[in-house]
Amino acid sequence: MSGDLRGTLLEAWGRGVTTHPAITLWCCGLLAAASVLLAVNRIELHSDRSDLVDPKLEWNARYAIYRADFPRWNDLIVCLDGPADDHEVDDFARMLARDLLTHDQVHRADAGFLASEAGPRLYLTSPADAFAPALNDLVYGARLAQAESPVAALDELFTTAQSRPTEDASFEELAGVISPFIDGLNNRNASFDLLESMNDRWQPLVTNSGRIRLVMVSLAQNKEASVDALSRDLAWLRTTIKGLLVKHGHDDLEWGITGIPAMEADETAQAIADSTVASIVAFLLVTGLLLLVFRHWMIPLLAATALVIGIAWSFAWVVISVGHLQLLSVIFSAILIGLGIDFALHLIARLRLVEGDHPDLPAAMGQTFRDVGPGLLTGAITTAAAFGCTAFTAFLGVAETGIIASGGVLLCLGAVMCAFPAMLALLPRWRQRVQKIRSVSDHGFPHLVAPFESRPVITLLAGGLIGAGMVMAAIQVRYDPNLLNLQPPGLESVQWAKRLAEEPGADLWSGLIMTEPESAPELVAELRNHAQVEEVTGMGMLYPPQLSERLAQVKEAASRLEGVSNEPDRASTLVTQLRFLANGLKQRDELPAADQPAASALVNQIEAALDEWSSIDSRERSRRYERLKAAWKRGAQEARPWFASALSGHPPGADDLPRLLQQLWIGQDGQWLLRVAPRVDERSVLEPQRLNEFVEGVREVAPDVLGSPVQIYESTILIIDAYLWSALLALGAILLVLYLDFRRPLDVFCAMLPVLIGFAGTFAIMTLFGLPVNFANLMVMPMILGIGVDAGVHAVHRWRSDPSRSPAGLWGGIGQGISLTLLTTGIAFASLLIADHRAVQSLATVMVIGLGVTFIATITILPAILRVRSN
Repeated sequence: MSGDLRGTLLEAWGRGVTTHPAITLWCCGLLAAASVLLAVNRIELHSDRSDLVDPKLEWNARYAIYRADFPRWNDLIVCLDGPADDHEVDDFARMLARDLLTHDQVHRADAGFLASEAGPRLYLTSPADAFAPALNDLVYGARLAQAESPVAALDELFTTAQSRPTEDASFEELAGVISPFIDGLNNRNASFDLLESMNDRWQPLVTNSGRIRLVMVSLAQNKEASVDALSRDLAWLRTTIKGLLVKHGHDDLEWGITGIPAMEADETAQAIADSTVASIVAFLLVTGLLLLVFRHWMIPLLAATALVIGIAWSFAWVVISVGHLQLLSVIFSAILIGLGIDFALHLIARLRLVEGDHPDLPAAMGQTFRDVGPGLLTGAITTAAAFGCTAFTAFLGVAETGIIASGGVLLCLGAVMCAFPAMLALLPRWRQRVQKIRSVSDHGFPHLVAPFESRPVITLLAGGLIGAGMVMAAIQVRYDPNLLNLQPPGLESVQWAKRLAEEPGADLWSGLIMTEPESAPELVAELRNHAQVEEVTGMGMLYPPQLSERLAQVKEAASRLEGVSNEPDRASTLVTQLRFLANGLKQRDELPAADQPAASALVNQIEAALDEWSSIDSRERSRRYERLKAAWKRGAQEARPWFASALSGHPPGADDLPRLLQQLWIGQDGQWLLRVAPRVDERSVLEPQRLNEFVEGVREVAPDVLGSPVQIYESTILIIDAYLWSALLALGAILLVLYLDFRRPLDVFCAMLPVLIGFAGTFAIMTLFGLPVNFANLMVMPMILGIGVDAGVHAVHRWRSDPSRSPAGLWGGIGQGISLTLLTTGIAFASLLIADHRAVQSLATVMVIGLGVTFIATITILPAILRVRSN
């Protein structure tokens, strides 16, 4: 489009909206109201981080398959921290799980499992210090089960008790075994459950240190539940647990809730809260700045109102273009506040200079639109292009944010160029109001720029040296992929995630491998032998490293089952055995003090039973003993298959796992899940080099490995590629727009120069202050390109209109306009620094640095090079 035609159309626009202000405002207001209604009813919030990545990517698609196959991947994790030997904490965790299951909000809750839920061979997977005692207990129980009569059983009990290690013996266990014999003598129903002592053992879910008990909680809500619904359920769960802790006297217990849903919901809620507060603060600060600078309240208020209309339109654009907001795009309103107000600033700055040359507002506004409109359009289009180019990346978090922001920038421009002039036209005495802001002049600006413009060669040489230094520093900037470093530090779910990550056995950052059962043994062995792997858990627990040695020990132990006592099967022998036991307990002063009361009680029970036995006739004795023998045989026969399986010498299988572990590690399609823990290292597994070594190392054995390390590793590559690609696209689009606007390559270079310096300076300052690049602050790089180029565009447009004027490119209100626009944009982003979310803080910091360096380049290097060109 030729300059004359564009100027004519812009002038007509300015005249039109001020000639028909009421119609213009009615249209703007109705569109804003409709946009708000549409947004309230249609915008969704997505907290799932996987939504930030293209679902068609192979590695992300695998992760989606895993999540569908293993429904408990997103369980909430309730953490209870207490001493490892404090069984009251174990009991409370168990009670908590039972209580939660009574509520409609909870689908499943598990704090551990009973030994009775596990198969007979699960003990083969025990920790090293627990295997030998478990095997001894099994041999002890198996020998008892082989006894053919109560007399033989008691004889075996006494014989084995003398040879068992003291730490394996339990007085409670002894009392449990003797109790049925006493019942038989007392003519009560005797029940011999030889597995009872083992089956009643509770195995809590606990980290390897034994300190943190875990309660796995599956909520009853569906997979599509909103962030608000999940946040409400989390709040309910926290309140419920807190109440139970107080009720049961554990209010001093350290506890918290974590897990992927908790972190994502908390993080998204925090980001929304931060964005809302930051948007309000940004709006107030920007409006306050305008009031301070222009020293008049009405016109800045009109500009702010026009901006609100533009942001309202932008919410409708969110619904139309994307349909939802996520962790990154939720901050778009704060971005638009800084960008949108810039358009009004340029209009105000120019209007106050030209209004005196025109008889009415339509003529003055037409001239204003003709003068600054080309720069506004070019700047808005280049900014929108920079944002829009991110839409071509596979990183949806950035792509969606770019789409939303690109449309929002153009809509804010349209709102400001329609609503602001129209509202001004409806004001009585508009000229007097505009004249009141004329007390702010550009007199100070030339003095600021003069030292650099008057010595352009020296300025450019010094700038070149500084620029070279910045480039050298910039190339040393580091990338930090650790997501925990970006999350709000004060969030309970984040704090407990970090604590679990530091706990041995928590395997928070394990790789995940889905495999067919028949492939698991070989795969586990290969993984364990890899230098990058510390351990393979999940279904890998069925193949402990010492399995062969343990099976050999089991076979050796099974040989000890021969030679079970065959004492004469007479009731009198049984009575003698019990009397011998009672006398022995009376004389065992070495019993622990805690066991002595129970021992006395057992002695009294035995003696009472023997007294009753003495008081009955032989016929009754015979009848009672026969009932006792029958009860023993039933109990022994029921237990023998279980002991036989446990000591068969066969490895454990999936059916030996309790229901809870099967739910966690066996998929709905029958696939097994292996959890591959990275080797112990002083470096975090999320440190870039270590992450690369771990993921690529595991892929040598299992190319289809997935899980958090893989998601972060691939996302890092994707993010860097996405930003580089979008930056190149944005650069190409901006160069094309600038060339179509200026038609001179050198003018295009001058317009781009400040923002290019801004890029180099940003990375250099980040290097100097140890600020890493991360997935959040990388997002603002295209923004710096799009926003920063506006300053150069306006300056070059002004310089082209009269190259001889000083300061070069910054005269006629442009210098002040650029200063205010960059300042207001900087304030909008600086308001995000109050956020608790460190990702938001990070991008705000980088944006403020980038805009600051761009501004310095605009008032130093750019006037110098334009002055050289003028000369």
